[in-house]
Order: sequence, then structure tokens, then C-alpha cells
Amino acid sequence: MTGRDDLYIILEIGRTASVNDIKRAFRKLARRCHPDINPGDRSAEERFKRISEAYEVLSDPNKRKFYDDNGFYTEGVLVSTKTAEWGFNFEGFDFARTGSPGMAEVFGQAFTRHTLRREPERGQDLEYQISLSFDDSIRGIKTSISVLRKSPCPSCKGSGRKSGVRDSECLRCEGTGKASITRGLLQFSLNCSDCGGSGRQITECPECAGEGRTSRNESIDIETPAGVSTGSRIRFGGKGDTGRLGGPPGDLYVVTNVAPHPFFRRVGDNIHCALPITISEAVLGAKIEVPTLDGNAVVRIPPGTQNNQTFRLRSKGAPSLMDPRARGDQYVEVKVLIPRVFDERSKEILRELARLNPDDPRKEIWK
Repeated sequence: MTGRDDLYIILEIGRTASVNDIKRAFRKLARRCHPDINPGDRSAEERFKRISEAYEVLSDPNKRKFYDDNGFYTEGVLVSTKTAEWGFNFEGFDFARTGSPGMAEVFGQAFTRHTLRREPERGQDLEYQISLSFDDSIRGIKTSISVLRKSPCPSCKGSGRKSGVRDSECLRCEGTGKASITRGLLQFSLNCSDCGGSGRQITECPECAGEGRTSRNESIDIETPAGVSTGSRIRFGGKGDTGRLGGPPGDLYVVTNVAPHPFFRRVGDNIHCALPITISEAVLGAKIEVPTLDGNAVVRIPPGTQNNQTFRLRSKGAPSLMDPRARGDQYVEVKVLIPRVFDERSKEILRELARLNPDDPRKEIWK
């Protein structure tokens, strides 16, 4: 394999590149070599095709694995290597590593790809990050987002064919859609790599390079359900990339990032908060208003309440994404504030309190 044929070199990435690295490299090179930016430049058009082909293989985990294992990939090879027309199952064999240059050469020639796939293909799923306020996450919102997605090419209406030019018979297979290769006593019949088995060759649309789709930013209306939290993944069916050549569209997944709240803290579907109370309220008991997601509610503080004691308000938490009819609880943790005493009257009252309540809170430590 030469550098010209190595898909990783074509995309200018290393062999350990992540999916995000592959996407970034493709977008950068595609913008540089797109035919619209280089009108009349045949070399740029050819490079754009090679970049698109390399991205289509390396962005798909199954195709990339096959390419890494065998050094080549062509559409249909994952099916052909499992159920070939001559009735022998080649699954598990790696012809590029058999030690037989002849067999590797046969399959390398048979599966060399020259054109984009011509069968309908499902569009890719897309992911979009959205930031929400705490209140919006609890109640849900309707909004519009701008998403870069592949849509039908306006020039060819998604067909991938240049307008006004008729298809011609494939010269390689003479219209049969099949290519026969003989090796010793074996004869292999495979789909023609030039026409993808259709028997016809098309003149590709110059705007989309035969893919039938172009990338553009589109405004999409979405609605987040009540109760989302940071990391929630919401699916919007059919809002991903448009499928190739009439294939079904992919889906759009919106991932939420929720800003923190100054008073509430969410744990699962439950809401936690800290409520300051005075020492007299803790000792004598009180009824105190506390903020909730639905407005203020009353919490009864019993006499003798201790610092960090927690009280539960049922069904005052966040809505559940699993069951919209259910809600979590709110947990109120009290914080007893010790006053700063400067006047003699207050100090005398506290000394009298100590004489009337002589219990030692540390006596259990020294037993």
C-alpha cells in the first residue's frame, strides 16, 4: 500500500486517531478541497472524493476494523466475506495475512473501490450540546438550535447525478454488474467495483461529488422534557443527517448541561438544601418557611432539633424522566446558627441556662 492509498495518510491523521479527531480532520480537508472552493480544479475534485471515501470508512467502527486488519475496504466486503457466491464461508479468514501473495492480490484487486456506494444508506446520528438554567431543566423548555447536518443536495435533489446527463453502461463489466476473477481452479464472481453492481455509470453531481447531500446549518425546534439533568441524552428521531440516495435519516441526540443553583442541589430526582435556624428555634421548636421548586412550604422544627438534622418534604423534588407522573423528595438540612453575644444580660441568661441544664455532652467520651 502506498501513501496515496493509505486512508489515514489521506486524512492526515495517525492510526490511533479518535472518532472526533477523524471528524475534525475531514471537515478541515473537505473545506480546503471542496469543488465549490476550487472551481475547475480536477485535482482538488479528485482529492475531495478520496477524502470523502477515507472518512466514510474510518468513521465507521466496523469498516475501520476491517480496513485495519486487511489493508483495504470496499462496500459489501463485510457481507461478501461471510456469504460468498460460491457457497464457501470465508468468515474468520484474513486473506491479507495468509502468507499467500496471490490470494491477497486477488482480493485486493476484486475489492478495490473506485466509486461512492450507490445503494441507499441511513444518515448518521448527530449529537448537540445544550446549556440550561436549573429552573429550565426542572420545567422543560422549547427552543431552537442551529445544527450542521447533511441535507439533500439542492442541485441534484439527492440523486447524486449531474443534472441533464444520462447514465451510461459501465465499461468495466459491460453492464452486467459483475466482475469475474480466475485464480488457478477457482473462479470468483463479485460485484463490479466501478459501478457497485448496478451495471451503470453516472456522471456525479459536481456540487455534492455524487453523494446526494451537502452540509449546511439548519435551525431545528426542540423541546426538552421536565426533569433533565447534566448528561441527559434526548433523542429527536429523523433530525440527524439525511440518508444517502433516499436512505432514512439519522437521529439527533441533544445532551444537556445544567447550571448549578445557589440554594438547591440535585441528587438523582431528589433536591437537597441547607436551612439556617436560630438556637432558640432549635431548642423551642418552630414552624419555618423553606423555598421549594413549587414555591414556599412550611417545615415544622420540633423542640430539641440538632444541628445537621434533616427533614423530608415528600414529592417536592425534581420530575422523573422515567415516569413523568412521579417526583423525587426534597431534603432540608438545618444549620443551627450560634449567636455572637456581647451584652451582659444575654451572657447571664446563657449562664442560667447552663445551671438549669447541667448535662455534660462529652461524658460518654470518657467512659
